[in-house]
Amino acid sequence: MQELQIPNGYFQLWNMYLTEQQQDWRELAFLTPYQAQLQHVLSLPIDSQSPYSFFSAVMQSCRQNLDCPQLIFEMAKFIRAEHFGVLGYMATRCSSVAEALQYIVRFSRLVIDGAEVSPMRMSHQAKKILLSWPMHDEKYALVNELTTACMARLAKQIFPASLQLLRIQFAHMPQMAHYHYEKFFGCTVVFGYPQYSFVISSESLDLKSELADPSLMQLLLKQAEDAIASKPRFENALQQMHQQVAEHLRLHAQAPKIEQMADELHMSVRTLQRQLQEEGSSFKQVLDAERMKRCEQLLQQGVAFTDIAQQLGYSDQSALARAYKASARQTLMQRKKQLKQTH
Repeated sequence: MQELQIPNGYFQLWNMYLTEQQQDWRELAFLTPYQAQLQHVLSLPIDSQSPYSFFSAVMQSCRQNLDCPQLIFEMAKFIRAEHFGVLGYMATRCSSVAEALQYIVRFSRLVIDGAEVSPMRMSHQAKKILLSWPMHDEKYALVNELTTACMARLAKQIFPASLQLLRIQFAHMPQMAHYHYEKFFGCTVVFGYPQYSFVISSESLDLKSELADPSLMQLLLKQAEDAIASKPRFENALQQMHQQVAEHLRLHAQAPKIEQMADELHMSVRTLQRQLQEEGSSFKQVLDAERMKRCEQLLQQGVAFTDIAQQLGYSDQSALARAYKASARQTLMQRKKQLKQTH
């Protein structure tokens, strides 16, 4: 499994913060074990990527030894487009917020990449727009907070007068005092949600950027497409599909269609089918397996059979019962009795 990769621009932000504090990382004793690798990473192009585990170790050491729990927010204050590479430049040259969000969803892998990364998604709720992504592990709390902080700060640079964040939702629990979050973001910040989300008003989608440059955007778009195409496919493409289907069932309480999954991955249905076939599977097999996993979760929560059938996209309770018995080799009622006995 490929380790999570983060932009070297994040290391540059860290170095900029230390410089402002009149600190030289080469002279900090607690960083001695990391100096050789830091020298290497800081010499690489700003738009290349490095392992998150190393970045996390350095940041945690700095937080503790510099007594700066809000380190990531101090770093995010220095954000510029180049720290996000080509995607950062694209965001600054888009004609509107809507266009910027579309490219962020499409090319987010150019910023943070890895086998456990799921594509960002944009959704509508009433008069709100949500840019969301799931939590895979609590150990990624730091990079999720830093990325969220940098995106929010850069957005205010591009649309300084009009763009207002309504709410920031974190899937993990607070990593520092709550006031640090609301002071930085200037909006309501909540924790322990099913997914990470930026929440903005739908009216913000039409906001225009004074830096828009359609001609340059065409060049940047071609560069981004080439960069994405050059990235290797993960060996666990099948695992990623399982994760996405499971997340859809949990968040939307309905079974996804293959067209939806292909669209979220920015590929054709045929390509998705071919990739799953290469892994010895199919969309139906993935969906059936994740339906049964979700069914077990809902049974443990005491959800009624009819409601489970509806949430999992079965035509009725009987169809769910047949699928469950074929998979679990016992009936829904038998499983329900087992759960009652264990509680």
